[in-house]
Amino acid sequence: MKKGQDVKQMLQRINDDVKYKKDYIVPLSSLATEISTGTFPEIVLQGENKELMLTDHSLSLFCGKLDIGSRYIKKCLPVSQQLVVQNLNFWINNSKERNYMIRAYEKGDTKIARAILTDRYKRIDNDVIATKAINRMLDVGCEIKHADYDGDNLSITGVFPEIEGNVGTPQVDDIIQAGITITNNEVGGGSFKVLPFLYRLVCTNGMVAPSYVGTFLAKHVGKKVLHADDDTQGEESLEKMLDKITALKDPQIFEDLFGVFKASKFKKTSSDQIVKLAKQHSLTDDERAGIFTRLDKVYGDTFTVDNFSLANAVTNLANDDEMSESRARFFQELGGHIIFNASTLHALR
Repeated sequence: MKKGQDVKQMLQRINDDVKYKKDYIVPLSSLATEISTGTFPEIVLQGENKELMLTDHSLSLFCGKLDIGSRYIKKCLPVSQQLVVQNLNFWINNSKERNYMIRAYEKGDTKIARAILTDRYKRIDNDVIATKAINRMLDVGCEIKHADYDGDNLSITGVFPEIEGNVGTPQVDDIIQAGITITNNEVGGGSFKVLPFLYRLVCTNGMVAPSYVGTFLAKHVGKKVLHADDDTQGEESLEKMLDKITALKDPQIFEDLFGVFKASKFKKTSSDQIVKLAKQHSLTDDERAGIFTRLDKVYGDTFTVDNFSLANAVTNLANDDEMSESRARFFQELGGHIIFNASTLHALR
């Protein structure tokens, strides 16, 4: 697992950011875009007298809302920002009227449109998740192993040191500990999730168990919001999160997962299936080569390997401190996919 951020410093940053994050519910007809001196155009909230810089993410979301191709718009962007603005304004003026939630970050001269979402977006934000989640995790004996916050995304992972199993031999222990992982995205990039986690002490690999029945998932979709500051729809999800954290300490949940994990040592995957898996999940050549290297093989070798070893090779990629947080998370989830959804590998034959 990657080295995360200091928990106290992360919580302080989250709390500091709250002061600068604002939400606006505005009708489409009150929006317009203008050329800026930056990389992206500005979006003008005429009713709020606000000008916010679009980002790569918020521009993509806005194109989606207007039903225009973001690839075309981004192709135009380095050539002519004027052309981008003309296209966006044309479709603003020729699209069905509806309200949108604009999620903004406004600190000094930095004024950014973080996301452009529907007025049914349910706010379950990182500032209310983080402190409550960490306090409950500590209360139930969970040791925080990793925490990360980048302004939009939150990730917290911990383990229960007293809940463990041994997949080693009589001569050499190989301890797997039970854990919890929590993720959230504030800008339309993913649901709020609480998932079981498995942590291998010998190599500090971490693995998400994505398909387990005990998963808690809350989508950011709710009732229409008229005034963003009055939206309290996320409170129910927070209570469910706390209940799920407590429930995941149940040793039986770990026993069920551990049984599948241990059995993966006796299920085989061919090198051809690994190549197909890499292609299916859009791994880069370097990432594919990294998996083969961790299996003491090179691309082009013909061999079979047990799913336990394959999953550990995949999740070990996530330990690279140079890898982005989102990509590391992807490999932790892919490792869980290999263990807990082995039928998918069978279909790649």
